[in-house]
Amino acid sequence: MDIKQDTINAEEMAKRLITTSSNIRKWCIELEKHGYEFVKDNRKKRYYSVTDQTLLSNLKYAIQEKKLPLEIAAMTVVKGFDRNRSSSITQEEHLKNEENNRELTVHQEHNDHTTEIVLNTMKEQFEQQQSINNKLLEMLDHYKEALKTSEEKRQTEQEQMNKQLKELEERLAERISKQINNRDKEMMDYIRKSQKHNQQQLLEIAATKEKEEEQHKSFFARLFGK
Repeated sequence: MDIKQDTINAEEMAKRLITTSSNIRKWCIELEKHGYEFVKDNRKKRYYSVTDQTLLSNLKYAIQEKKLPLEIAAMTVVKGFDRNRSSSITQEEHLKNEENNRELTVHQEHNDHTTEIVLNTMKEQFEQQQSINNKLLEMLDHYKEALKTSEEKRQTEQEQMNKQLKELEERLAERISKQINNRDKEMMDYIRKSQKHNQQQLLEIAATKEKEEEQHKSFFARLFGK
């Protein structure tokens, strides 16, 4: 197979999917982790077929529209691709067997029968693909709902934690305020007692001094009075 003739490079794929080459490379690496294989040249550069484009388009839809993480989205689309490929292989084998049997019939009958089988096969393939797509969408919706529920639970727990922290801060602030008020009260009581004690001492000193002065006056009065 001529790689460059039958496939496109990352830049062209990015244009078709309206995204960036770096996204294409990142998506391909994740798809390869889940077993998907891309055509590569001798320098390990990837080239993309129509099938690859369909798969990458489904992956982009799962990431951007369904909001799935890259790892989950890649695993989901690869599983869907594998189921579809297994179904296609079975249909091809069935067609091959039918073709071998039809070679024994007349030309006209062969043509009519082939047309009918092709139409039936196309219808069955379409219905199978539609069923796979529906299951894929159900899986994506289920996972999205699970993520939403998990996020709501996380937000509720965070709000409860914030509320508890706020209540703890308020109680701590109230306790600190009471301790400060008690210390201030004790300090004021001590200052008042000290002032009262000092005032009492000053009064006692003044009274003693006044008494001494009175005694001196009385002494000199008696002395000079004579």
